[in-house]
Amino acid sequence: MSQRTFHFRLRSSHRPPERSTSDLVVEFLSDSGLWEPQQLSLTMPGFRIYLISLLLCQHFYLVANAREKAIPLLEVQADFSVSTSSDWIIASVEGDFRIRLDHDTSASGEAIAYMQERMKLCPISRNLPEHVSKSISLHAFSS
Repeated sequence: MSQRTFHFRLRSSHRPPERSTSDLVVEFLSDSGLWEPQQLSLTMPGFRIYLISLLLCQHFYLVANAREKAIPLLEVQADFSVSTSSDWIIASVEGDFRIRLDHDTSASGEAIAYMQERMKLCPISRNLPEHVSKSISLHAFSS
């Protein structure tokens, strides 16, 4: 049985003092090999909307938990892949999230691990069947 993999990437800014999400961009790697910005609409394929909602839920939980831990986010970047069977049943979800913090600040390994663990509580991810392989990683990077 052949697999299909859907690739997305995300970027967002979180400027002080509010640290609200701004400049959020989600892109989809099309069959032509080009990254296409995504704007949710009624004409977008429903399965793609579902996958984007999975990505955005992970992002929301990351940002919310950074705020809870007073971690001064500046930017979030993510690469996100979902593999399905030939009949569109999700087999695996892989997300690599990277955060950039305010200058002269850092997040402890414990804080990063806490946020990564809390991202697993995203309701969309939690509602995936048990057999779906899920891997979400979180790392801090510097500019």
